[in-house]
Amino acid sequence: MIFRIYNNLVEKLSFSPDLQKLRRAINMSIDVPEFIENFPDSHPRGFVKEFRKRRTTIAEAYLRITKTLESAKYDERIHALSLLAEHIIYSKSIKMPLNTARVQLALMKEVVRNRNNKRVQLELLRDFTISTFGHPRSVRKYLKKLDLIEVPETGKPLSELNIGWDFHVHDKSSYGRKSPVQLIIDAFIKGVSELTVAYNNLDKSYYIREVVEAGRILGIKVNIALEFSAELQGKRFHFMYILPYFSGKKKKLKKVLKLKSNDFEAFMNELQQNEKKRRKNILYLVEYFNKEHLPAINKGYEAGSIYYLEPLSVISQIDPNKLLIHSRRHLGELLFPKLKEVLINRLLLAMAQKKNFDNFSSEHTAIERTEATKRYVDLYKAYTGLSAERLRLQYFNRTENLISESEVSSLPEISKLAQQTNGIIKFISPLENGLEAAIDTVLENVEHFTHVEIFNMFDSVMHEGTEFVTFTKFIQLINKADYNELVNFYKANQLNSEETRLNATQKAISQRKLPFISTIGSDATGWSTLVPGMGFVFEHNIPKHQRNWFKKRHLSLAPEISEAIATEGDHPVKRTKKLKSFNILSLGKTDDSGNNFLGDELPVKPISPLRALEYTNPQVVNIILILIGFLPAYFTVGVEYAMLWFAITGFRNIFVDLISAQGIMPGGWSTKDINQTNLANSLFWTGFSVPILGFVKDNFETIYPWVHEGASYEYAKFFFINIANGTYLATHNYIRGFDKATIRANFFRSLLAWPLSASFSGVGNAFAIPSIVQAKFWSDFIASIIEGTAKLRTIVKLESKLIDSLLPEFDNKDKETEILAILDLMYITENSARAKSAMLTKLYGKTTVLGKLKIFVLRRPKPKPEQIDRLKVIQGMFTCSECYFKISNYIISHYNKDQSIFLLNMLARNFQKIKVLLENHQ
Repeated sequence: MIFRIYNNLVEKLSFSPDLQKLRRAINMSIDVPEFIENFPDSHPRGFVKEFRKRRTTIAEAYLRITKTLESAKYDERIHALSLLAEHIIYSKSIKMPLNTARVQLALMKEVVRNRNNKRVQLELLRDFTISTFGHPRSVRKYLKKLDLIEVPETGKPLSELNIGWDFHVHDKSSYGRKSPVQLIIDAFIKGVSELTVAYNNLDKSYYIREVVEAGRILGIKVNIALEFSAELQGKRFHFMYILPYFSGKKKKLKKVLKLKSNDFEAFMNELQQNEKKRRKNILYLVEYFNKEHLPAINKGYEAGSIYYLEPLSVISQIDPNKLLIHSRRHLGELLFPKLKEVLINRLLLAMAQKKNFDNFSSEHTAIERTEATKRYVDLYKAYTGLSAERLRLQYFNRTENLISESEVSSLPEISKLAQQTNGIIKFISPLENGLEAAIDTVLENVEHFTHVEIFNMFDSVMHEGTEFVTFTKFIQLINKADYNELVNFYKANQLNSEETRLNATQKAISQRKLPFISTIGSDATGWSTLVPGMGFVFEHNIPKHQRNWFKKRHLSLAPEISEAIATEGDHPVKRTKKLKSFNILSLGKTDDSGNNFLGDELPVKPISPLRALEYTNPQVVNIILILIGFLPAYFTVGVEYAMLWFAITGFRNIFVDLISAQGIMPGGWSTKDINQTNLANSLFWTGFSVPILGFVKDNFETIYPWVHEGASYEYAKFFFINIANGTYLATHNYIRGFDKATIRANFFRSLLAWPLSASFSGVGNAFAIPSIVQAKFWSDFIASIIEGTAKLRTIVKLESKLIDSLLPEFDNKDKETEILAILDLMYITENSARAKSAMLTKLYGKTTVLGKLKIFVLRRPKPKPEQIDRLKVIQGMFTCSECYFKISNYIISHYNKDQSIFLLNMLARNFQKIKVLLENHQ
């Protein structure tokens, strides 16, 4: 009861009304995705901001990706991903844009995932808001919270950073749970540079196009492979054929997809037959479930009731020739939502019966009450522990009477095909039939594959880690081609060392021309909660400040496996051979998101005080911070000078924000340009500086041995006051997570204020202004110049980056795109004087006398042809007689009434202004 009251109080003090409203809007989109309003594409920082919050756009774009899983929706998913990528890239971060984008995408993914947890959703949305500014300490904090590594900020895409990789993953078209776009999004969030996605055939070419295009959009290198099996030594083993000629370019992709009708016809025909076998296996397992397991599940419940599980069907109602799933690994996911709905109904009924028996115990026997309690407990355990993967293992893991789904007739023939076409054959999941069988397969087929998967994360559940290490050592010895060492290896590890094995070893050594290339893969499908997901990374590629923390939370591969991959394996990371030690970590983790919950679980856990404070309504926090900071100032110098002290600090913050955002003309100033959180923090910290500076000043008065007047006294006194002020500023800047450049600037601003404070002390003393207040005034005077300049540079960079991203929209010769770009240009330049200056600079070059002089002296290159063409397009949009009405017609035909009114008013305000502006600079 006390915890509930405490939690309710915390909830009332947490989060702003705007954040609450935003959550409701996002949840409406989650619950009814059909109502998501579509707009013509606009720049993320353009006029679309007036119609929809950036956070809402990101959430809705992600929802389109997750909700449109049909193959026919391929274009919609790619379009949604493009929109998503644009919005996560255009944050306000200059120092950490790539990591900020990864954090924001991960946060919004969690917002959608936690639909039914109000508190968590609001916390995530608040985190998203703070992360938007790209403050390095905040971004690193959220990377840690989300269990993500920090990637280098070089301006390059992930594919060129060569950080994380995974050479064996699946999407929805084979064994995976996620669509190709979802797979690439997860890889982007984790910091993966390169992926190999395995398919069963090339018939579903739209999935391959989707994963390649998604990789291009998010900057991830994607390899395509075909997974198949072959019967060797009476056992079935799996292999991967990594397609030749592959590239992310569309022309190269088309060439890959043509393989199914040219050189690879026989191979593809076998894979198509395997697809039919896969369908038969799925139908068989569903039929077996309905016949053998369903009666036991429904025992004691009336058919047709809400407590009865109907027979499972996998055939599409729209097209009877199609199945709802592509693999038997999907069967657990197919059953999960149906059984979950039935179980919760049964659990609620059992809860009602239990409470009835408890409340009217005299009317029921002890045996009845015990049975009711047991029924409720059993159902509760079944419901809370329910997962798709557990259902698959429990009901669909049967192997009897199944047909081999991916078998080809001849591995040697496929190997020859790979050699002829620069393809790669990889031996995957080698331990699926045991270590001895894996060794025999390698010895008997050394000429038929070039790569060996020495570690498979999915298989690690079923095999001891030592088996992978032993197999890795075997591959290394085969590469060394040392027969005696191999014989000793067999004996030392108690492996088969009979004459047959030894003869095979000699033959393999003589046949093998090149060493095997070792690889690792997660074999991730998105289903298993028992093993980590996709992605691997070398420990040395994780920033030093993250390494120990990341190592504690993630699986480390055996040192022998890590060394084998680093020294003679396949990975995207460069210069690993020069390292003294190696350690590969998994980027994924086991799913610890918890069980299903009924909603009435007790006891209620109290919200921790630190968590409550972190997410308190920002307006309330700001008021509290200001009041706390005012108290020490008040008790040190009194109310009048405390107010003056706060006025100096407040005015400096407000002045810097307004000038840097909109320039010196007050007409463009707006309260939205004032960073209220930063203002409150500054007032909080400045309040505590008053007693510190007062203490320094009083002690100086005590120990100064000469006359307490004159220039020497004033210069000495203000030297110590300003040194103390600079030290305090640097200390609290460090605590607040400011970068080193800002900390140094704030320390030296106090030193620069020293001569000014001393020189003008006579004026201050004449008005009986305390020395520390005088020092404060001149310190903030210098700070306003330094901070204003720094903020101005940051804003100019952001606005210049914004204009750079917008101007290429005028290059594609599409009239609709040009109209949208013009509207964005109007909106952006109307709301930012800096953006207007950046636009003119990008279109005309330096427009000031000094700027033109620099161009003349430095002989800078003339504008490129595309820049001249852009200028002509933009000028044409404002000079043609019909353009104003064309833009008006476009607005009216594509937007609702309220949106049209806003855009038409904006057009009327800005069209003539920009036209005149362009004419004046021409």
